[in-house]
Amino acid sequence: MPDEYLPLIDRDAARVRLRRPMTDPEFACALSHRRICSLIVNEGLAGAVVLEDDAILTPDFPDFLRAGHHRTDTLVLLDYASGRALPWQRKRAGRWLMYRPARRASLNTAYTVSRRTADELLRASTPVSFLADWPADLFHLQAWLTEPRVVHHSPAGQGPSHIAEQRDAAEMQYLREKKNSARFFKANYYRGLVRRRLARRVGS
Repeated sequence: MPDEYLPLIDRDAARVRLRRPMTDPEFACALSHRRICSLIVNEGLAGAVVLEDDAILTPDFPDFLRAGHHRTDTLVLLDYASGRALPWQRKRAGRWLMYRPARRASLNTAYTVSRRTADELLRASTPVSFLADWPADLFHLQAWLTEPRVVHHSPAGQGPSHIAEQRDAAEMQYLREKKNSARFFKANYYRGLVRRRLARRVGS
């Protein structure tokens, strides 16, 4: 990690949040997405469609953009994994359905983000102490999951990213620390627990 980026990251806080060391490739990925949010906010842009190097556009992607469904007041995940949502928290966008995520969905291969939400993500990643996907709660960001997805990603072990390899090595070298039992005394914990229990899988 180059010295110039060290003031932008917090390794100790990341270890607490992840319960393992966060690797340099993970920090680099998070910093790149933080930079995008910073550009949106500082340049006064309405928002942006963000695509990672391993994004695989489906034939529906141009239609999705032409229909204007990428325009959002918050955040729309065009690709994701482990998506779960409350079935009744959804809206129709042409031939697609948009679901409000009930819990963290992984991957940020492709998404569209508004300036307001970019600012929230920027503040949540200053300094960087969590993975690029996602430093803030998607439910509270009022994000959406697109169903079906209009972007896919390279299979694990393919494409330009080596993040997974170093992440797996970090998890092998360190035992996960015990979870903080204080969370059981917070109302938000139980609200989130109920929400996650009621959620249903979204995406294939």
